[in-house]
Amino acid sequence: MFENLAFRDEVILGKAYEILEIEKKILSLQENNLISIPVYLGIGQEFIAATIGAYFESLKPAIFAQHRAHSYFVAFGGDKNSLIAEILGDVKNGCAKGYGGSVGIYSKKINMFGHTGLMGEQVYLATGWAFATHRPTIVVMGDATIEEDYVAPSLGFAAMHGLPVIFICEDNGLAVLTPTEKRRKWKSSDLAEACGIESFEINDDPKEMAQIFDNFYFKKPIFINIHTRRKNRHVGAQLEGDPEWDRLLLFESYFVKEYGLDKLNQIRSKFH
Repeated sequence: MFENLAFRDEVILGKAYEILEIEKKILSLQENNLISIPVYLGIGQEFIAATIGAYFESLKPAIFAQHRAHSYFVAFGGDKNSLIAEILGDVKNGCAKGYGGSVGIYSKKINMFGHTGLMGEQVYLATGWAFATHRPTIVVMGDATIEEDYVAPSLGFAAMHGLPVIFICEDNGLAVLTPTEKRRKWKSSDLAEACGIESFEINDDPKEMAQIFDNFYFKKPIFINIHTRRKNRHVGAQLEGDPEWDRLLLFESYFVKEYGLDKLNQIRSKFH
């Protein structure tokens, strides 16, 4: 889909920096006690949304994201000022008029539908939307959501009807604080395969995601379980601890090797 790989990498890196800039601003607001609601930060996971946005923003798909969704709002061109306003409860300027907060990120302009907090609701809503409209649809969930009982029927329904959906599971290995290995012995992709959907198990490396997206045209559903690591707790500003890897540092290292430090600094300077 991207004929110029250098351009692809620049777009992805730029979106990742843009997401991180907003997340850090929200983090600062919370640390200074200017936010009175729970916030769900995706720092450390930004390259998933950045890559998906780089590939599919121009198609204007419907986006059904989970509670940790600031990154998708930014990656698909949502107004960042309205996002900050929403987090601050601004009923005039917030993207959801102050009613959604960090959980319910909504924007009619970019076809993004808010989450109310019911775990997994975005999966069946996205499936229904794709069935009704037959338009490109992207749904994002966490690795705990895949365990909800209405997810499997949604996957099976999407497979039966060949719906144009990408199911993304951001797998940070935790349900709040409980590791996956203490919850189940099966992989998320196993469930998707059992429901009849082609599935993938990859890391949050944009190059791995690109190998899938380069040949995907919303002709059928696919499921991608993407292993990633967050830096902050499930909710709030407190650090989770040192993650196993830092995708930003890894991608910056790759980018410098391929295109040079000057090019990296040129892109980074727009967001720092």
